[in-house]
Amino acid sequence: MNENLKQAYERLGLPESVTREELNKRFDLLLKRRRSLSTEQEIADYEADFQAYKQILDTWDEEEIQKAEEERLAKYGRFSGTAGKWETFFRLYKTHVILSIIGLLVVIFGGKALYDNYQHRQYLASLPPVDAKIMFVGNFGVKDTSGKTEELEQAIVAAYPEWKRVEVAVTYLPKAGNGSEELDMNYLQKAVVEMAATRPDILVMDETTIDWIGKQATLQNLEPVMADGKLATDDPQMKWAANPETGQNELVGVDILNSPFLAALPLNYNAKSVIIGVVGLDNNEKMTAFVKHIAEGMAAK
Repeated sequence: MNENLKQAYERLGLPESVTREELNKRFDLLLKRRRSLSTEQEIADYEADFQAYKQILDTWDEEEIQKAEEERLAKYGRFSGTAGKWETFFRLYKTHVILSIIGLLVVIFGGKALYDNYQHRQYLASLPPVDAKIMFVGNFGVKDTSGKTEELEQAIVAAYPEWKRVEVAVTYLPKAGNGSEELDMNYLQKAVVEMAATRPDILVMDETTIDWIGKQATLQNLEPVMADGKLATDDPQMKWAANPETGQNELVGVDILNSPFLAALPLNYNAKSVIIGVVGLDNNEKMTAFVKHIAEGMAAK
């Protein structure tokens, strides 16, 4: 075991014999600490713990790949080592040829690539600043068959002209299958990593995902959307939940399933509810105003 991996176990206070299930439970506890982070040191410790968790998982994945490779070569019996070396030799030989071709192409087209990169950087610099990062988490998919989100981003800006640019991520999070109401664990792990990397301001969730999200991220209180009395407290579209710290009921989301806003988006979804909530602490009033606009548009139908 290398020293970095040993330090990762020590940082998390875990034995080297820890199971994947035990590690996942420990990681869940780590994520719940996000609710109480307040100082730069606490944030730094949290990020260091997150990297330790990722290093252990990456190591396990590499070991599983190595084990699968050994099992694949087992059919050669006592010649498995020789067979593996020959495969490595041919793989390296082909790689050198490919690299040589790539090198030649780089020489030929390198100037154009550098120019294109410069043009792309100029294009990004010309764009307006990002007003919000929005993440769809659950049984969602973009209608664009290429899997890109440009059309979805444009549709959101068109529905809310006060914003000029948004960044959208769509994370597919299905149930485990076979009639189970539990979310698929493999997809859950991927969603956790993507949420940590994206750091969205706004989350859009289906009815299954919001229960899980509530345990992973701090959904902000949206009661200001009702301040002018246009939205009713007892409206069934309003989603309330108890704050784990204060015990007080707070408005954590709005069900926008029947909203004109959602209907206008190039988005595929199979859900009984589509709940929008604010998770980012930055520009909270700006994000709340966006949710209020959608909710009032739904109430005016």
